[in-house]
Amino acid sequence: MLYIFNKINSILSNIFINIRLNNLIIKISLFLSCAYFIIQFIDNVFLFKKNLGDEWFFTRDLNYFLTNGYDLSVINGISIPFTLFSSFIYSFLNDISISLRIANAIIVFLLILYLYVRKNILAHNDKNIFIIHLLMLIGTTGGLFYGTNDSFFAVSFFILCSECYLYLKGERIKPMFMVIIYSIFIMSRPHFIIYFPVLILSFYIFLVYREGWKMKNIFNPIIISFFISLLIVSLFNYPKIITNNFSHNQGTYIPKFLFISYADKSGTYKTDDPEFNWAQWTFYSQMISNSKGIGLFAPLVNWSEVMDYKEKYGENSLPKSYQEYILKYSPSVLKRIPISITEVSIISIRYVGCLLFCLPFWLIFKIREKSNNPLIFISILVFIGIIIWTIIWPTTINHQKLMPFYVMLLILATDKSNFNSNIFNKNYLMLNLIIMDIITIWALWKWEIFRSI
Repeated sequence: MLYIFNKINSILSNIFINIRLNNLIIKISLFLSCAYFIIQFIDNVFLFKKNLGDEWFFTRDLNYFLTNGYDLSVINGISIPFTLFSSFIYSFLNDISISLRIANAIIVFLLILYLYVRKNILAHNDKNIFIIHLLMLIGTTGGLFYGTNDSFFAVSFFILCSECYLYLKGERIKPMFMVIIYSIFIMSRPHFIIYFPVLILSFYIFLVYREGWKMKNIFNPIIISFFISLLIVSLFNYPKIITNNFSHNQGTYIPKFLFISYADKSGTYKTDDPEFNWAQWTFYSQMISNSKGIGLFAPLVNWSEVMDYKEKYGENSLPKSYQEYILKYSPSVLKRIPISITEVSIISIRYVGCLLFCLPFWLIFKIREKSNNPLIFISILVFIGIIIWTIIWPTTINHQKLMPFYVMLLILATDKSNFNSNIFNKNYLMLNLIIMDIITIWALWKWEIFRSI
């Protein structure tokens, strides 16, 4: 395998030996990525129709907050950080939909600022190639500008991952900053009960790999900050605590003991059926697709088909929650994992080119070298994050859920101190830029530039 990659690198070296050609490719790529980013920003913030998709839920929540105040909103269920920040923006713009989108856009720009201001994250990286890939990734994940809390959650989780990476590099981290980011992360979406274990598991796997088992590693600023943040989260959720309201409106999606206020997305704009169930919808859709072939990229069927199936075979014929899907339908889960990994790998080309395909080989080479590079933590994090979602989700994974992992992958791939003749080096990245350029041009042509006009 090493021989093959060295041979490929030799061929690429002959192609990209011309410095002028390389600079031209970078300039073209930078222009395309900036244009794509700006177009997606304008499209999603100002041109996209209001209240479509999940934006409807957050429009409803902000309206409720503006009318009824903080206490009742928390009890009713809101995404606290997103709603508070959006309401602040609303005080200037007086437009709910635009306020939601601008709030998201600001968080995206703060992400870019964080990457360049936070010391030693990109210190050794090829920053030009990194920013090109990042802008293309954000542009492709256009929903980050949309009026939902996706940006708040994704960016806060990414910052936590970055701070863990810096800690493993021996850099100092600020506990108060970690507490703030943890608090935003926890209060943004209930998905933190999935992402936090992924982060901590990856963190400790790398520590054990590098240092072996040591008791002193159990308690560190990363884990201590998390527990302190739970106190902050409790303070923000005081209306639920003082009213002894420890319920939530997320159905079986999250544990009953979790009293944190979240936006109620248990229903869907696609149906008014009060018995609508996301787990049943996604599971049944995948089941139908499996019956017609190998089940790649299963489309979601009409909810009425799910209702007809339950009426015919009984309420218990489909899993009522994702927990039930994992525990009671383990053969389906195991069968689904390799298919889901295939889907993720193929779709990832649209977001990061061929970088995800290269990652397993890079990790194998590093382990063989007995490397202690903290970048290995990033590779473990990406792998575990993807695998967990392939287990949890019955059908094709929405790649917005993987966005923080993709940004971490970009940090790994563009780190010049990590460049070698194997996988990640300037030649491979130049080839990946060309691939991403072609995809971006195709996207702009397909969407007719401003698709919402």
